[in-house]
Amino acid sequence: MTGRLTPRFRSVQGFTLLELLLVIAILGIIAGVLGWSLLGNLRAAQLRDAASQLGADLRAARSDTLKSGQSVTVTTTLNASTYTVQRGADTRTRTLPAGVQVSAQTAATVQYRAPSGVTDGSGVIWTLRHPASGRQTQIRVLGLTGKVTYAN
Repeated sequence: MTGRLTPRFRSVQGFTLLELLLVIAILGIIAGVLGWSLLGNLRAAQLRDAASQLGADLRAARSDTLKSGQSVTVTTTLNASTYTVQRGADTRTRTLPAGVQVSAQTAATVQYRAPSGVTDGSGVIWTLRHPASGRQTQIRVLGLTGKVTYAN
């Protein structure tokens, strides 16, 4: 009897149910952590976009005052996502992205006066807050010059 002996039961290669569940659990934890981090970054970017938009409109208001010789006023709607830019009879209402809300720390209005584009000199601080994350940033209009700065 020369010949090969064949085993009655062959060994099957594969994974056990426990191993598969463990790998799925680890992948779920990693996906949750990455998703949470990406959501935080998205909200921070939305807040930066809102601050950039409001800051750009403030700088444009000062520039328009210098070009046109007409005073320009930027007024926030307190604890809301809107503000208005008014030059003469022209009034534009702007909305901040992603529901970001603006509130005034000092005054709700900045007026750039013609012909020099200066403000009243007291300065203004506005706080922007993202409604979902609670993150905040500040926009400051400095003194007489009306220069716009950002602070976190």
